[in-house]
Amino acid sequence: MMTMLGAATQTFNLVAMRTFRWALFLCVLPAVVAAQSAPMAGAQRATRMELAARLQQLDGLIASTGKADQRSKLQAEQTAIRARLENGDFKVGDRFVMTVRFDSVRVDTASVRDSLVVSVLNLPDLRLQGVLRSELDEKLNQHVARFIRNASVRSNVLTRIAILGAVRAPGFYYASPDRPASDILMLAGGPAPEANLGRFELRRGTTTLIDGKKSRELLESGRTLEQLDVQSGDEFRIPVKRKVNWQLIIQLFFIASSLFFAVFQFLQWYYGREE
Repeated sequence: MMTMLGAATQTFNLVAMRTFRWALFLCVLPAVVAAQSAPMAGAQRATRMELAARLQQLDGLIASTGKADQRSKLQAEQTAIRARLENGDFKVGDRFVMTVRFDSVRVDTASVRDSLVVSVLNLPDLRLQGVLRSELDEKLNQHVARFIRNASVRSNVLTRIAILGAVRAPGFYYASPDRPASDILMLAGGPAPEANLGRFELRRGTTTLIDGKKSRELLESGRTLEQLDVQSGDEFRIPVKRKVNWQLIIQLFFIASSLFFAVFQFLQWYYGREE
């Protein structure tokens, strides 16, 4: 009897342990998959080494992914990273703010011109072909050191975004990447009276990155442009509140009532004539 009881207890413990392991595995697996398939945090300032490591990670994920849609997303990210490594992060029209320290402190804004060149102070132009954002400070310091001794340069790359829809002054604006998304509307003069502030959209070309359902949560969280991976050329679109046109509804009601009474009187006349 004791032997049977001991065997039953041992079997129960074994089954319970296996069940616990499977439960733990199922709980941890989604987080692991999400961590592997999600883009790197702060990818806009990623170093060349970090991007190369991400490429290797993507190679493994693409090889092990069976779903076609997931594989296409990973391949698109892979293509984008390779383009960054080859061509750099800067495009014509990009701007960044420089703080130059030598015998005094000077703050200047530089714009990337044709052929991806930029003017730094009154020095010869600097070419930014193939330069990543994470490499900009080093590139600027090397360039300035050729002409000015004991000078240091720090930069802040601005993000060019379009703010459209129900705002007072729609258009293109430059914003610092560390600026909260909730402050973006103030660049365009603030929201218009008819603006629906809880349902903005973030678009990149024809793709909607953030729709109205997620916008309220993101605004309340205080996340910055960089945390949302907002890139130059993206669009913030503020929709208009839906309004009930009571005047139109009242007019339609009276029209429908008039038609009803007209039909009712016609039927009364028609059947009264037959009698």
